[in-house]
Amino acid sequence: MSVSGAKRRLSSILKPYPNGDGSKLNTSASQNKVRFEDLSVEAVLQDALDTNRLQRFEQLLATVKEEQFDDGKFQQIFVESKRCVHLLNANFGMLVEALVSVNWLTRNELAREIYKEFVIELLVAHSNYTSLVVSKLVQGFIPKDEDRSGLEYGSPTEVTVRFFEPIHDLIVRLKNVIPMIFDVILVHLRKQYPYFKKPTHVVCGYLHNMLFMTDYSPMFVEELLEIIFNRFLVIDVNAPRNEIEEAEFPEDDEQVFSMEEDLVAGQDAEEEMVMKLPLAETLDCCMERMMGFIEQRASSDNNSEADQMFRILLRLFDNHILPTHNTHHVQFLIFYVCSFKQSYVEYFITYLWKHVCNPNVSTPMRQASVGYIASMLARAKFVSLSLLKSTLHEFSNWVHHYIQQIDSMLSSALKAHMVFYSVCQAIFYVIAFRSRQLTVSSKNLTFLQSLQLSSIVTCHLNPLRVCLPAVATAFAGVTRAHQLAYCHTILERNARRKLATVYKNDSQTPEECLDTFFPFDPYMLKKSSKRIDPIYLQYQASDAEETHAIQSPEGRSRKRYESMAEDVDDFLQESKRPRNDCGAASELGEMHFTYSYGVSPGFHS
Repeated sequence: MSVSGAKRRLSSILKPYPNGDGSKLNTSASQNKVRFEDLSVEAVLQDALDTNRLQRFEQLLATVKEEQFDDGKFQQIFVESKRCVHLLNANFGMLVEALVSVNWLTRNELAREIYKEFVIELLVAHSNYTSLVVSKLVQGFIPKDEDRSGLEYGSPTEVTVRFFEPIHDLIVRLKNVIPMIFDVILVHLRKQYPYFKKPTHVVCGYLHNMLFMTDYSPMFVEELLEIIFNRFLVIDVNAPRNEIEEAEFPEDDEQVFSMEEDLVAGQDAEEEMVMKLPLAETLDCCMERMMGFIEQRASSDNNSEADQMFRILLRLFDNHILPTHNTHHVQFLIFYVCSFKQSYVEYFITYLWKHVCNPNVSTPMRQASVGYIASMLARAKFVSLSLLKSTLHEFSNWVHHYIQQIDSMLSSALKAHMVFYSVCQAIFYVIAFRSRQLTVSSKNLTFLQSLQLSSIVTCHLNPLRVCLPAVATAFAGVTRAHQLAYCHTILERNARRKLATVYKNDSQTPEECLDTFFPFDPYMLKKSSKRIDPIYLQYQASDAEETHAIQSPEGRSRKRYESMAEDVDDFLQESKRPRNDCGAASELGEMHFTYSYGVSPGFHS
């Protein structure tokens, strides 16, 4: 037989290994059983190349696939494979895939070390196997079902952490000899990230390994966190607040028998911290792990490292969280990092305000930026009074300048002035929510007077007309109590106009209600809430508002509408997200509560 004929026959049987990472292993075991002592890897490969006899090669391949050997034989296979790595070209791709696919993590330390040396030698000699090897290594980051106990409540035990360490060690060593390999690693980390509905221990175990990689890959921290943030958002938007509330507080809770109540009372404290909605539990564990990571970096004595972490999180917020509709909890990561330094929250608010003032930014992004600023000012305990006042001053100046520039003859349709109405509602919301701090002294009252609130509410654009009824009534209560502006007449006129529109057209026009977003609504995840609660502000009405509510006719009639208040609260929970139609319920709530101040998203004293 000619040499060329032998080569053609060899290439037709030993199929070249493709450059992709698709699995080509034949899972069926060979019927020909031989002992490994009878096989030498180098001799088998050389025999296949020289004589084109493949029986021994197939026997070796079947032996490696079955993994029916102890640690000693495991070491022998990989020592010999390393010695003849120069022969493992694309024709022997099936054998290479079988070798790198063996379960090496459960072997002894010496066997694991020999495996690592073989992999390093293989990739240095044959770069076409890089994608295959990296794919197998990343698969090792995904916990199995039997690993559930080692990742209870999303936090890995020391045993679990040690189990993953050999993979990280091998990646570090590969980085040292092949610097560009991390680009391939990022591709596979993104591709193999567990499906968001996988069990909590699977998602959290993978997250742990990705965060661990930031310790030895500081140049790729942003890329790693970007992958994580994208997956967090997928979980977050699929675990809305109403589903969490329904799972945590089912309607039949009150029908629990006394024996069941005793059983519930005796449950373990840790079990009580488990979210009843599986996706919420996964998100809770992930947020707790991520906040721990942020605390470690942002509270570092190394200011440059802390500042770098803030800048990375801000870019990720701007690129991924801010444009995403209907998020519920992931945005609290930026809320949390801002609590570490006053300069962070100042920069965050200034950064968003530039978005608002930039006409080249899309209107939805400008609206979302206003919502984040207002919600941060209202809810963050770490926001200083000086920052609160300076931001309100910026808001007020922008609004007054806008009013002066707009012709009074132009249409006051909501779509034509969306950003203006959003900034006005932000002013009303922040003043109503932080009224206790803003009215505590005559100096602060003088500041509020300087905002010329009366000019804003009485302008021809009539911002109270499109605000959430709850925000408008709460703001009216504060301004009435402290004689800053008189809004009740405007609210009453707007309510009559809306009611007339309903009777005339059978439904209110969608343009009559401003899309509203309060991104820092109360945090509902149990385990990670321990980091948010100390820095989160609950609403407290000022003494003057409470006194005014009691003395006023509206306050005396409060009991009459007590049951109605509960219905309005239910409506408010649903209206915290953008809506295109206020619905008849909102008109009813506004009509009854035009003079019943203090009820608003979060306005619960």
